[in-house]
Amino acid sequence: MRFGIRSLYIRTRLALWFTMIMAAVLATLTVAVYELTRDSLLKEVQQDVRQRAALIAAAAPTPPQASGTDVFSAPDVFVQILDPSGHVLGSSSNLGGRNLPFLRSAIRADQVSDVRLGGRPLFLYGRPVMSGGRLQGYVLVARSPVTIYQALGRLRSFLYPGAALALVLAGFFSWFLVRHAIRPLEQVATSAAQIAATQDHTRRLGYRGPADEIAQVAATIDGMLASLERAHHELEGAYSAQRLFLADISHELRTPLTIMLSTLDLLARPGASDPEFQTKALADLRVEARRMARMVTQLLIMARSDAEAAVAHRPVLVVDTVTDACRQLSPDSGGVTLRCHGLEALDDAVVQGDPDYLKQLFLILLDNAFKYTQPGGRADVSGTVGDGTVTIAVADTGVGIEPSDLPHIFDRFYRAGNVRFREGMGLGLAIARHIATQHGGAISVESEPGQGSRFTVTLPLAVAEPSDPRQSLS
Repeated sequence: MRFGIRSLYIRTRLALWFTMIMAAVLATLTVAVYELTRDSLLKEVQQDVRQRAALIAAAAPTPPQASGTDVFSAPDVFVQILDPSGHVLGSSSNLGGRNLPFLRSAIRADQVSDVRLGGRPLFLYGRPVMSGGRLQGYVLVARSPVTIYQALGRLRSFLYPGAALALVLAGFFSWFLVRHAIRPLEQVATSAAQIAATQDHTRRLGYRGPADEIAQVAATIDGMLASLERAHHELEGAYSAQRLFLADISHELRTPLTIMLSTLDLLARPGASDPEFQTKALADLRVEARRMARMVTQLLIMARSDAEAAVAHRPVLVVDTVTDACRQLSPDSGGVTLRCHGLEALDDAVVQGDPDYLKQLFLILLDNAFKYTQPGGRADVSGTVGDGTVTIAVADTGVGIEPSDLPHIFDRFYRAGNVRFREGMGLGLAIARHIATQHGGAISVESEPGQGSRFTVTLPLAVAEPSDPRQSLS
């Protein structure tokens, strides 16, 4: 039964539950009305025979006589007078020679008895007639409740069919009202199914109705559709960026690999034993190998950041990390002058972090400075310490960044419009910001198109002024 009800539509289930509740209420109300009416009417009959018996006993002569039994009688009221031994002295004429049952126990208990006389139901009450403290006889009064039973029958014939009809009407109207109330929900479900079928994430339910629970459901679904639309656009953007990334990384890796393979082919040719040629070829191989190593390192950092891998922190001397990055990129400067000044202020600056990650951060900034600065330009690296932080700035005299691009240059795969002709994946600055953030620091940029850019990295100091910073690293 439970499974059967659950398999029905909501409107049918609600109508059935409402009908069953109404059936219980109507049944209880009908039975209560009938029983209360019956009890009230029958108690009135019992009270009437008591009052009639009391009046007759009070008016009866002493000793009681057979006369006067019809004074208080009515067509449905029967009176009989008995002597102390129970012999009939007189009866009302409507008894027709029949005797009422003489129940001594009921008289002693002062109870009204429910008896039958000639197949006719009667309420019988007996009262003793006393005089001078002595029993003089008995007065029996009986009344037929036939008219009461007939009235109760008519009431029953009205209540029960009326309750059944009211139940049928209540069930029909409840089903109709529930169907009318749930119809907007059906419309919402139909619209949602159409949206799912067409996969049109821009559509909305557009529910227009009262601000009830259905309106809340529709608003929630519209909110979910808006979230799905945003997620869909973000996913499409991610797929597009991934495709561009794969194309860029393929190109980036193919270029140094092609140069390395060409150089190796030249070294393998006969007559390529010239020491000067070999030295230059090996230098070219070293440059391209370092370039590939930097790209692979960046990809590894990006993968670890996606996996939210924790960075191992230990004391790092900032000046050594910056110097190593400058030394590693100096041969690849391509005609760009690198100047490092003010680094002596960093001699005692120690931060907690990963030296490889921090070195990669400065390599990214230096690589960008060399990449986007024309030959003959300059890249400057400087550092300061103060207020519990160490600041390293990398400035160049390159092409600069447009103001519209500045808010996005730290986003993944984003490349400014004026440098898209250059090789690159659009990952370097995103990785740089991630490294700075992981070390509790920050990175900022100032730039003017055609004048150059200045990137500033701020990191919290671990030890402000250790007595021997190199010993603290051991």
